[in-house]
Amino acid sequence: MSIWDVSHLSALDKRNFDLHVGNFLDTFYRSGPQEKKALFAQEPGPSERLDAYMLPFLAAMTHKLCNDYEIPCPSWVYKPKYKLQVPYFPLDAEGRLRDLLMEESPPEFRERNLFPSANCLSRV
Repeated sequence: MSIWDVSHLSALDKRNFDLHVGNFLDTFYRSGPQEKKALFAQEPGPSERLDAYMLPFLAAMTHKLCNDYEIPCPSWVYKPKYKLQVPYFPLDAEGRLRDLLMEESPPEFRERNLFPSANCLSRV
């Protein structure tokens, strides 16, 4: 499952975006170095069916995983279209939870105006 597959499957059924991301992460963590790099090669496909945060999330996830695993980051992750104009907080976080997410979100997500938890890419 590649990053493009996540966008394609999510466009067909965006309610399962988290499931598709999880399946991608399982594939990524099981793969060798060259396989990992190939999972990011094809830019996610645009779709009006996806929620506004989904493609920026995929770009941030790619950026973070590339940084963490010392994989050359594909150029598509730096495109301005992967940055949200309005901040996105999972679960419509408010108050102290929002403050915590602003602090702990990985920089690759924050720079795209996304504020998930620090462990958003873990598969425990």
